Amino acid sequence: GALERADESIAHIEASSSRMTVLVEDLLSLARLDEGRGIDITQQVAVRPLIADAADDLHALDPERTIRRGAVLLDESGRNSTPRLRFREGPMPDIEINGDGSRLRQVITNIVGNIHRYTPGDSPVEVALGMVPASIGPESLARMPSTERSMHRFLEAAEVGRSMQVGMNYAVIRFIDHGPGVPVASQAQIFERFYTADPSRARQKGGTGLGMSIAQSVVKAHRGFICASSSDGGGLTLTVILPVGPLEPVGVARQQTKVSTKGDRRGRKSRRS
Repeated sequence: GALERADESIAHIEASSSRMTVLVEDLLSLARLDEGRGIDITQQVAVRPLIADAADDLHALDPERTIRRGAVLLDESGRNSTPRLRFREGPMPDIEINGDGSRLRQVITNIVGNIHRYTPGDSPVEVALGMVPASIGPESLARMPSTERSMHRFLEAAEVGRSMQVGMNYAVIRFIDHGPGVPVASQAQIFERFYTADPSRARQKGGTGLGMSIAQSVVKAHRGFICASSSDGGGLTLTVILPVGPLEPVGVARQQTKVSTKGDRRGRKSRRS
């Protein structure tokens, strides 16, 4: 009953002060992010090394696991169907964004920690990075809830962005696992504080249930978007979308470069704001 569960919890807290320390750090982290503190998004961050390091970390944790790396592409097949993101094995592109390097590393470490905790150590994983243009602004993107419907909205905007050459370039990061997955109805819940898909596994491998909330807060502070969806063939896919910069239409880019060399400071300032 409830009393037995309370006794178990008390015993568990007494036995793991280190886990409490992690929990307190995570709560402080969230409190700072809630207040807009503890994050500096003015650094130039190379995204590919962050993902490569995370893949190496996962390999160190689970040496039996196959980890494939590749590019994220917008699937162009099926003219009438909803566009989707596709994984293509191979080199990951070099993408730089304005952001907080250590906080973005934390996002990716938290995702990898979840894969390690909740999927069998020998189940395969794909990690991927790509640049996708989309006709949606970062403010709108950051306001969207972490749901499959929002993901569809982004993909529709990506289709328009690609065909019309308008909008923003976004870095799209994907971690695709093939573990037990999360039921579709619960996928948006994994970003809620203290939500754990499998509490017994979390206790076993040391999760606070705050990792995905922190990831979501950091991503939103970068005016980005994060969501969970089902992997093809079962499992969970986490997608992180972060703004890179305005999309320059083909042919106009050269003219714009000429204009900007004249030192139009005012224009440059207004573009940045």
